[in-house]
Amino acid sequence: MQTSPSVLSKNQRSQVRALWRKKGRETAEQFLVESPKAIAEFLEEGWPLITLYRSPQGPMADHPKAVEIPPRELAELSTQESPQGVLAVFGHKTLTPTQGGWVLVLDRVQDPGNVGTLLRLADWFGIDYVALPPGTAEVFNPKVIQGSMGSIARVPLVYGTTEELLARFHAEGRSVYVADLGGESPAALPRKAPAALVLGNEGQGPEAPWTEAAQHILTIPRGPQSKTESLNVGTAGAIALYACLSQG
Repeated sequence: MQTSPSVLSKNQRSQVRALWRKKGRETAEQFLVESPKAIAEFLEEGWPLITLYRSPQGPMADHPKAVEIPPRELAELSTQESPQGVLAVFGHKTLTPTQGGWVLVLDRVQDPGNVGTLLRLADWFGIDYVALPPGTAEVFNPKVIQGSMGSIARVPLVYGTTEELLARFHAEGRSVYVADLGGESPAALPRKAPAALVLGNEGQGPEAPWTEAAQHILTIPRGPQSKTESLNVGTAGAIALYACLSQG
């Protein structure tokens, strides 16, 4: 006999909806993941699953923690315009950074979609860890998680001020490369690991302490006829990472 979907209590709905906001996520030390692919990525990497809600026709029906709720209720809990039939609440897990390769620094990158894209790139290129100074979009924002397509589940994160991160890079023997205007083409730079690549704020570029501490300023060459002033930070990050890591 098929059971009817559960109707959530007001308190249960409030607990999930609190995770829409940064303060709620920080207080609960939990976050939302909404696509089946991304949920599968977090599960595969061993992140602690708190609750899994699904609509009657949604995916993941066989998961032991799945709670079936009416589609209307799922839509009210979702942060997406078109919910995908499933919503998971996860707790945090600490990933251990690796050493010897490249670090990606997101210096006040504020758009969640850009941060998600860059986390996915970090996963693709096998970055040691992503460094997050103050002013960068919170990585457990639902839009960041969606933009990363689940890659955030595999990317170690390191937080710190600019000064703390620079001290860490020095201790790890990393050269600092800053992507900015007025520097050299990647082809003219040594691009040797261990190193850190700094990508700056979408409108303002990198903060002065990064450029002052950099051993190398990396500039993506622009075509001679181009009138475009700048690249989206996600696009610039993809080009710069490929240019740096293709040389080891």
